[in-house]
Amino acid sequence: MILVLISALLPIIVTLCLGYFSGARKDFGESHSKILNKLIMSYSLPMSLFGGILATGRKVIFENIPVAIWNFIGMVGGYLIVFSICKFILKNSTSLSALRSLTISGPAIPFVGPTLLGSLFPTETSLIVAIGSLIMNVVQVPLTVILLSTDSYELSASNKNRKINNLGLDIISAFKKPVVWAPIFALILSLFGITLSPIWQKNFSVLGGATGGMALFSIGIILYVKKPKLNLAVWMNTLSR
Repeated sequence: MILVLISALLPIIVTLCLGYFSGARKDFGESHSKILNKLIMSYSLPMSLFGGILATGRKVIFENIPVAIWNFIGMVGGYLIVFSICKFILKNSTSLSALRSLTISGPAIPFVGPTLLGSLFPTETSLIVAIGSLIMNVVQVPLTVILLSTDSYELSASNKNRKINNLGLDIISAFKKPVVWAPIFALILSLFGITLSPIWQKNFSVLGGATGGMALFSIGIILYVKKPKLNLAVWMNTLSR
């Protein structure tokens, strides 16, 4: 088990350090990190999820329905629990409570998932990453955006309608992203019995296989550029996560 954990975590640490080192050498900066993130979220990750789900097969998908349910309960339930603690016990503002809820309950599964889960669950990795990404982009992020706006105006009747409209627009916007509709489309095709042969899967794995490495490298660059401070709030959020 120790060897499994080392093999799963060590590549993450090494790639993060390389990204940080490249930032320190001024080889890459914040603008490059944004380009890498756009490449990941718009192309490599959607291709990886699409090809991986189609190659998974309908039988494996049905076998992992409990995983999807528990994923939803863990992520959405965790979000609501953290929000309630921050808002009503710690007396944080609504916007700060929402940010802390997303920080703690929203796993960085699109970035770390392919590398970490690939070592632990090689067959179901694409499916698990797709489930986590969908829950985050369709539920957690739109909900956070709505809650962030509550501190800027009073909750009148017109503002309630505005919130509802904003929530609808955020959900529609989420479904327009390739990282959301690609796995959904692949899931529908898989349920109809359509699968990918290993030959065709290569069309999606060449770029898709680079997702984890590019994501971790980009995070390393951001860590150098932003130089986050490890204050009490950061430690509390990290330990809670």
